[in-house]
Amino acid sequence: GVFVAWMASYYSSSDYRSYANAILKKRQLVARAGRGAAVAVASTRGQESEEHVMERPPSTPERRDGTPRSRSQSRERIESNATAASPPSEDGERTIYRGGDDAAAAVITNRSSVQPLHIHQEEESLELDASHAIGFIVMASTSLLVLFYFKIFNVVKVFYAFGCSGAFAQVVIYPLLIRIFRNLRWKSPMRPMECLSEENATRASLNGGCKGKILMCLYSCFGPITSLDIMANTIAYAVGGTWLYIAFTVIHPESHSFYWIVQDVFGACMCITFLGTIKINAIRVAAILLTVAFFYDIFFVFVTPLLTKHGESIMVNVATSGGPPKADPSWCEKYPSSADCKGGEPLPMLFAIPRIGDYQGGSSMLGLGDIVLPGLLLSFASRFDEAKRLMGLVSGGSGRVRNGGGGVSPNKSSWNFCCGCGQGGYFGPVVVAYAVGLAMANAAVYLMQMGQPALLYLVPCCLGTFVFMARRNGELNDIWDNPRVIRAADALLFGGRIEEDEDDVRTSSLLMNEGAEMT
Repeated sequence: GVFVAWMASYYSSSDYRSYANAILKKRQLVARAGRGAAVAVASTRGQESEEHVMERPPSTPERRDGTPRSRSQSRERIESNATAASPPSEDGERTIYRGGDDAAAAVITNRSSVQPLHIHQEEESLELDASHAIGFIVMASTSLLVLFYFKIFNVVKVFYAFGCSGAFAQVVIYPLLIRIFRNLRWKSPMRPMECLSEENATRASLNGGCKGKILMCLYSCFGPITSLDIMANTIAYAVGGTWLYIAFTVIHPESHSFYWIVQDVFGACMCITFLGTIKINAIRVAAILLTVAFFYDIFFVFVTPLLTKHGESIMVNVATSGGPPKADPSWCEKYPSSADCKGGEPLPMLFAIPRIGDYQGGSSMLGLGDIVLPGLLLSFASRFDEAKRLMGLVSGGSGRVRNGGGGVSPNKSSWNFCCGCGQGGYFGPVVVAYAVGLAMANAAVYLMQMGQPALLYLVPCCLGTFVFMARRNGELNDIWDNPRVIRAADALLFGGRIEEDEDDVRTSSLLMNEGAEMT
């Protein structure tokens, strides 16, 4: 659970991270070009001095008007020639290095003229607000009650198989095939198919007929289709179909390795897709969502046994597809097809790992909601850290994040590598808090010998850690409602304009001067 939450949250800030890394690479190329130019100029002047050393004795360098010039002034002139910068052009760009070959010119853009490069296309995403948070919990509660009273667990399996197959193709199969084909230098599968191109679809639709309508409909729905798309989706849906076949034909399929491994991989892909699409940009929304989810989880685990007819917990009943088997485990081991031995299968809306070596069977379960709901907060922390790092680089800094009065973490520390938290920031501590909360939930299960609402432990740990750190660093007011640094980073990557007022200018100054180290 910790690994999936970390991976999905870290992946959600990949746009900021890619742009920041591109800026760092550009700086390295410019610095390397500047050093090369300095060496070349110094070598040329050294050869000239050796040629003239036999003609006349060394003397003090002179200016063009004949007046003497000191050696330090000569050295400054050589260094300035090595990194001579042309004045800014009308577009706000200035060339900081130009060698003999014009193709090797490196151009850097001033901070005042930084414009969205649109190297990233904004993916479809939904930003949650307070109304979405309340509606999300209402829909989750309704779905849980429908499953409890109508027992339509097989419908959930069908939706899970086909819905997660698409996420599996996007997150795992498609990138894997791209890497394979690139290593093989086979580019034809990655090119759009000619029969489904815009030109052919338009021509076929103008000619009329059923074929033209089908092609135009396919192009309108899916856009350009490549052979790689077809291969990735075919493999993913074949795996999903096999998983669904086992779910319907095998008694207690959770005991089969293929079944529960595929179910967990599908769940991880769904979490990554969810957190890459659904985002929150304010602690206020996260506080509302997680607080409501906190009471929602407690109610359906601890309170519903007092309200149902047979004293059943609705959450546990739905998670185990109708509750555990009624017969004795030893009886079910001999007669697994007995009617009283049915049930207890983990519903495919959670991660399940069978208890290995336990003769009574069963599985350890963690709901997907226990990952994606705190994961929204982890995703916000990751994007906030990466946005601060990006804007610090754009402003001319080193890109090492410093929160408030905290210290600056080194660029290549093992902590940053393991936590993926940029350089310092909130993401690492919140991930650790999530791991602590999940460990507390597991300990409570073994101590109390009953299912526990994981959000009872996760929400205080994660939300409390984030709010405490933000208050200590003096950033709580900024991140409480749509932080300016995230808006600025989005405008830089995807375009748009930021309306400034006095508070925004003050906030921007604090972020640039205190939030990121300007070195």
